[in-house]
Amino acid sequence: MNNKSSKDTIFLILSLAIMIGSRFVPPFGGLSSEAIGVLGVFFGSLLMWITISIDWPSMITLLALGFIPTFGFSKTFSGAFGNTTVAFLIFTFMLVYPLSKTNFVRRCTVSFITNKIARKGPWYFVCFLFAAVTFMGLFVSPSVLFVAFMPFLEDIFQVLGVKKGGKTGNMIMMGTAFCISLSSGMTAIGHVWPTMAIGYYTAATGNDVNQFQYMAMGIPTGILLIILLILVFKFIYRPDDIHEIKPENAMGLRGTVPKADTKEKIILSVVGLTVFLWVGPSLIKGSFPELYKTINSWSTAMPPLLGCILLFITKVDGERILNFKEGVTKGILWGSILMTGAATWLGSCLTNADIGISDWLTASLSPLTAALPVTGMILFFMLWALLETNFSSNIVTTTVVSAVALSVLTALPAGAVSVGAVVCMVGFAAAVSNMTPAGQSTINTVAIGSGWTTTKDMFIWGGIFALMALVVLTFFAYPLGTLIIG
Repeated sequence: MNNKSSKDTIFLILSLAIMIGSRFVPPFGGLSSEAIGVLGVFFGSLLMWITISIDWPSMITLLALGFIPTFGFSKTFSGAFGNTTVAFLIFTFMLVYPLSKTNFVRRCTVSFITNKIARKGPWYFVCFLFAAVTFMGLFVSPSVLFVAFMPFLEDIFQVLGVKKGGKTGNMIMMGTAFCISLSSGMTAIGHVWPTMAIGYYTAATGNDVNQFQYMAMGIPTGILLIILLILVFKFIYRPDDIHEIKPENAMGLRGTVPKADTKEKIILSVVGLTVFLWVGPSLIKGSFPELYKTINSWSTAMPPLLGCILLFITKVDGERILNFKEGVTKGILWGSILMTGAATWLGSCLTNADIGISDWLTASLSPLTAALPVTGMILFFMLWALLETNFSSNIVTTTVVSAVALSVLTALPAGAVSVGAVVCMVGFAAAVSNMTPAGQSTINTVAIGSGWTTTKDMFIWGGIFALMALVVLTFFAYPLGTLIIG
């Protein structure tokens, strides 16, 4: 450890001691305990900014302020970033970026496609390949995952002897794109559209949907859709060259991926801790309500903030696991962040009671909605979301459809429809977007440009996939959502 690194560590410990220690100082001289705590954060932050850096230590400042009851994490993130959703996405993008630089994607895929069951036959192999990319997509940005996975998918095609122009290669490429896109709707972990949908619902109603509730609806819905997709590929698409695949040849890929090193293990542990802080509290809600209430008040942005701080502090071979400059420039999708901030505020403006758009929409659509049963209204909003997301931005789709759905559905008698379930389903539907390059621009354009599939095939089979999603969302996801979200 060099002198600079040793000094940084000393000053970091001293700064943390000041921040933490100030919370235990009793009130004196007219200062409350919280006032002393804020002063402790001030002096600790000042010491870090002067001696260490002005960038990542600022995250420790936010973490410390969030633990002061008067402010809490929601007020802290709103004061620093405008709203919690933007903070959540920034920290989550930054947190998962180091994971994309490891061999995790290859190692995870190899473990899925080389197990005994996957080697039983071609269709078993396809099932586990789709399962692998879906699993990773639950917590990795779809664009990042697809770009990182593409070179390895080429290696898989080469090892298995899959040829361009054949139906099997076309099917696997389309299925990979569909599953990775779909996975971004199955959880709200680092995924923009579900996060925005939850945020709109919370802002409009004051009720919250936590990560566990969303996943309890999104993951089963996604799994059912993938099963249906595979059945459609097998019995309708029917690739005539599927039996040329020799799954046992994939065993040769095992030796191409090195074992996980210390850095990767630490990254996975921190990501695992973050997910646990998102999901775990929901499991103790009934047994320890006060503990649940405390942890839940930290907001969804606190766990990835803590995870980023841990990766900034931890060093391997003398280097911090997460480099601030690299993480900010390469890890954060700033276009999505800026649009999320703008779209979130736009959604609030659209649903603002003083503006009157909500009342106008309700009055305009009331003749239509009054004549529709609950199922008909759900079909209407899901069809709208699925059509728009395939021809425009996922974020725009989530913003527009969520705003209208909230305006119309909240005007109905209480209990007539589960507004939370419907709005969350809009966030899910926004991920089913593979018909045109405009839907998921990175994924769809890269898939088509690879030469393994075509624009026509993506449009046809992406459309069939969207129709299946319409049925599953309406008749499976909504009943499930009413039980979980209420």
